[in-house]
Amino acid sequence: MIRGLAPQARLIGTQARCFTKLASFPNHQPTSPSRYFYSTTRTMAQKQEDNKGAGHSVPQTSVVAEGAQDPEIVAYQTHQASAPRLSLAEEARTLVNNGKFGVISTISSKDPTGFPSGSVVEYSADSTGRPIFSFSSLSPHTGDVLTDGRCSLTVMADGFRGLSDARVNITGTTSKVPNMEISAAKELYLSHHPQSFWVEFGDFTWFRMDQVLCARLVGGFARAGKISGEEYAEAVVDPVAAFSAPVCGHMNADHAESTQAMIKHYIGITVDKAMMLSLDRLGVNVACERQGESFKCRLPFPRPAEDRKMIKELIVEMTRAAAGAVEKAQ
Repeated sequence: MIRGLAPQARLIGTQARCFTKLASFPNHQPTSPSRYFYSTTRTMAQKQEDNKGAGHSVPQTSVVAEGAQDPEIVAYQTHQASAPRLSLAEEARTLVNNGKFGVISTISSKDPTGFPSGSVVEYSADSTGRPIFSFSSLSPHTGDVLTDGRCSLTVMADGFRGLSDARVNITGTTSKVPNMEISAAKELYLSHHPQSFWVEFGDFTWFRMDQVLCARLVGGFARAGKISGEEYAEAVVDPVAAFSAPVCGHMNADHAESTQAMIKHYIGITVDKAMMLSLDRLGVNVACERQGESFKCRLPFPRPAEDRKMIKELIVEMTRAAAGAVEKAQ
């Protein structure tokens, strides 16, 4: 429930003043989106009643309704249509760079020969986004890529819960890392997987997806596309996305109402609940609930954040601006 303006203003103001603690970001893990973001909040009977005679029409109270009359929904739709986001190539590179595990799909070299075969694997991406693997001779996918290097790797966003979360699939050819490059590949790999001591065993071989032909990114609902191998290789990894976990975890644990206030101030829509999911240099992805409807919104930063310190400064600035707007409205 939204509280009265006066106490809300006092609360947000207090949070803004206390927010300087964000500089040391406690080691919060990102609070996984609460069940209310992934479950229905209305009974089936209510939904059936709503849909009588409506076919596939969307209720006018929905944030995705076309021709909505609610000024807050109009404000939300207008804002989100042009909200700054990473390019598809940048998001794909960032997902692969920050990931550690994925599903490699190979062409089976054993019965049933020629059919796709999937395996969960560790990997580490090099400076051009090429995944590096260390495979045991006992693993079926090792024989597969030695027989036919064509494969794909699917990587999901940290904390992936469902179809509204980001994932990327990169397709290419994988082969053994040349002997003269093994030392560098091993060093990079172990910097991401320091506990993977087994890669030193004699039956492990180093592989790399040397040729990335294309990537397919699904950044959530209504955001998807194909990326060429050249676009993927040339894209820049976002410099701050790796800090999503501690920042979002801290905000969700201690400043959730400030996030609601920022959405109201900058986007123009009142939400009952808000939870930060991830961030990048251009802004924050937030899971929201409004009148029983769950949806996501993009909350842009006033300026690009180039490092962790700047994330804190921008969020403090935005929190204070939202608090000031509430006080001014009294």
